[in-house]
Amino acid sequence: MLNNFLISLKVKNAYTVNQIIYGISKLPLIGKIIPTKFYGFKSFKVISFIIFIIREIIRTFGYKLLYIYIFLLLPLTLYKCFDVSYIIHIYIFLALIGSFSNTEIFNPTRDKYYLIVLMKMRSKDYIIPNFIYFLGSIFIGQLVSLILLFFNVITWYQALMLVLFTVSVKSIGIAFYFYRMKKKNIIINENKPKSWTLYFGLIISLLLIGYLLPYFNLVIPVNIFYIVFIITLIIGIASFRKVLTYDNYQYLCKELLKQDNIFVANTSNNTELITKTSREQITLDKGITSDKSGFAYFHDLFVKRHRKILIDSAKKTTMFILIIGIVLGVLIFFIPALKQGINTFALLLLPYMLFLMYFINTGKNITNAMFMNCDHSMLFYRFYREPKIVLSLFKERLKTVIVINLLPTTVLALVLAILLYLSGGTTNPINYIIIILSIISMSIFFSIHNLVLYYLLQPYNIGMEMKSTTYTIASIITYWACYYISKIEVSTFIFGIIMIIFVILYSIISLILIYYYAPKTFKLKN
Repeated sequence: MLNNFLISLKVKNAYTVNQIIYGISKLPLIGKIIPTKFYGFKSFKVISFIIFIIREIIRTFGYKLLYIYIFLLLPLTLYKCFDVSYIIHIYIFLALIGSFSNTEIFNPTRDKYYLIVLMKMRSKDYIIPNFIYFLGSIFIGQLVSLILLFFNVITWYQALMLVLFTVSVKSIGIAFYFYRMKKKNIIINENKPKSWTLYFGLIISLLLIGYLLPYFNLVIPVNIFYIVFIITLIIGIASFRKVLTYDNYQYLCKELLKQDNIFVANTSNNTELITKTSREQITLDKGITSDKSGFAYFHDLFVKRHRKILIDSAKKTTMFILIIGIVLGVLIFFIPALKQGINTFALLLLPYMLFLMYFINTGKNITNAMFMNCDHSMLFYRFYREPKIVLSLFKERLKTVIVINLLPTTVLALVLAILLYLSGGTTNPINYIIIILSIISMSIFFSIHNLVLYYLLQPYNIGMEMKSTTYTIASIITYWACYYISKIEVSTFIFGIIMIIFVILYSIISLILIYYYAPKTFKLKN
């Protein structure tokens, strides 16, 4: 079993390094100096080993430190409270989310496909040692992170208990998945839940309980946690034993590691699968027409036929925001003590809304639908990339993306303004207008930004797979820029005005960039 584990590490390292080198080779300027025979160099194995060590250190410690810092330390900084009960409360609910969303066993990965399907390794010989390694890295990484970041708040044994709680609930979650497989013959895929509504509903509910209650000084007492920990540890040990002795891994891997879950099949099969899935969501009504002309007509037909793909996500987000807003509004009337907290929260929330908009905006999903169901075919024609046509279609698409994203955004802006009013209001009435306009401006920015990145960096290849390192880097930079901006302490009025002016300038610049550069970059990748 140890030998099989070492083989799996070598395979994972090999294709990870290959991906890194391939990504670097596709970067502008830098990629041109990477020789095509680099993979055959004798020193490649040494470089590969060094990258492997660095990667495992980052995965074990770097990611865990970042995780604990973002999801635990930062919220506590916002609450201005570092009591051990607050740490334990939030950590428990984060661990519960990880128990069903990050299991390792039910995650169909490429290394599993390569080794179990292609190289015919026995399923159990791969899964068990890799699962133990997975739990071990969590145990070590999170224990070190908790001690380093909260050394003056929690004791070493409390940190140890929290990490053991995480390991236990993961084992319990997997044992529960095994039970569902046996009773309902359902193969769990943590990347493709049977019900996304239930999946996200559960995550959001746990996040609300984990973060909202501490804001109002309602947390799980430390003594209660000790009791819960002992019970969880006992059940976790029994569940871990079930994982070690489970005898149906072969069937699990056979169903889980299908090509449509892994996407390592040949390009033609992958394309056919994606196309078939997309067609099921398209309205093929011959009566659909438009009174527009030119490419406006072309785009209008596309929107009407793909309404389900383009708008469904925005509608669901809107309903969720509306429900949360109604719940908080009702709580204000029944629990007057919450007024001050919600009022302060609403006034300070605006910079954080930029970070939230990064996740709410559906621009990436819309551009993905545009490529798969339109541009994938149209980019074969040279006229489709002429400057005037590119700019004309970009404007039409931008209007659509903005309108779609404004649906949840406008509701969010109104909900926040109403909650601010119900919880006591503000001394400067213009803040209501600034809140609404700035949140709408944020939505418009991300609508433009995602479409600009799509046109200037076009990340998809002919097989409908994302293959652009530059696009990935640009997305990462956007994420961190939003995160750091959200940390800036500035008044609602000033932040809102700056945001509105920035979006106006960004809109003008984006049109210029699209006209001059998109005709050269908006093309199919090999």
